[in-house]
Amino acid sequence: MGVYRGILKQARAFFDDNTSEFIQSYAKAKFRGGLHDRNHERAHKRLRNARTTMHLLERANKHRYADVVSVLEFGYGRKGPRRVHMINAIAGLGKREEIFGNLEQVSKYRPAFYAIAKNYLGESKLQVNPLVLRSKQPLNVAKMQDRYWSDIRHKIKPPVDKATMAVLEERARTGIIDTTSLLASEEDKSALELWTKTWVKMPPKRQIIRYYRTLLEQVTMMEVKTVEVPNTGKYVKSMARRNTVDAVGREKPDFVPKKHYVFAKSLLSGKRGLGEANLIDIAGLDISKA
Repeated sequence: MGVYRGILKQARAFFDDNTSEFIQSYAKAKFRGGLHDRNHERAHKRLRNARTTMHLLERANKHRYADVVSVLEFGYGRKGPRRVHMINAIAGLGKREEIFGNLEQVSKYRPAFYAIAKNYLGESKLQVNPLVLRSKQPLNVAKMQDRYWSDIRHKIKPPVDKATMAVLEERARTGIIDTTSLLASEEDKSALELWTKTWVKMPPKRQIIRYYRTLLEQVTMMEVKTVEVPNTGKYVKSMARRNTVDAVGREKPDFVPKKHYVFAKSLLSGKRGLGEANLIDIAGLDISKA
């Protein structure tokens, strides 16, 4: 209980509200899930991992550069459980029959995952080359492709949406964190501001800028747009147009809507070299009180 309470305490004291909320909810879910576990070896392993997490949060709350960035990555899906959950949802984990050894099936049934993997790894690295395999039998190639796609799930990192990217860019540009931006009531805003001043030790602005600039170097934004593409199920020119009419007698359109995935990096990522203030941050020194 002491470690669990310590994690919640340190998570509440972390300056990033999104990361703080996620760590608290995840810690509560993990604690409840293992509350009645009678396996002593597994319980000790969970306890060790929990202590490691608590110590990481303690160092992050002291504004240690590497630890703060690590916690931010944990909260925004660069690594850790949030990343795993997002990739599993995008890839359709457990639906083996839809992706088994077939790249076309992956792009058809899991277009978002296919687009993310293509953007992250490049199109040439998505499919197994059967020429390098000992056995080129189609079933063996399919099995190898299936194992390769399972491995890709652990390599790629999910993108963020436009709203999250805007939050990260604002904090990387100004060093100001407004935890009340989503609240409508003035009473709620004043109460949250008072709580933040009392319990949250906010880093200096230059450190906040450095933390979020580093995070932006790893983050890609994805937008989903709808484009009109030719209807490939409709015959054209002088061919027999058997597929131009659907089941109820309506003529099929020449163009149909299709989702199109657009990726973009932040303009703030990688645009600034190391200065004296950055070197102080990396060293883990806090001279704000000097």
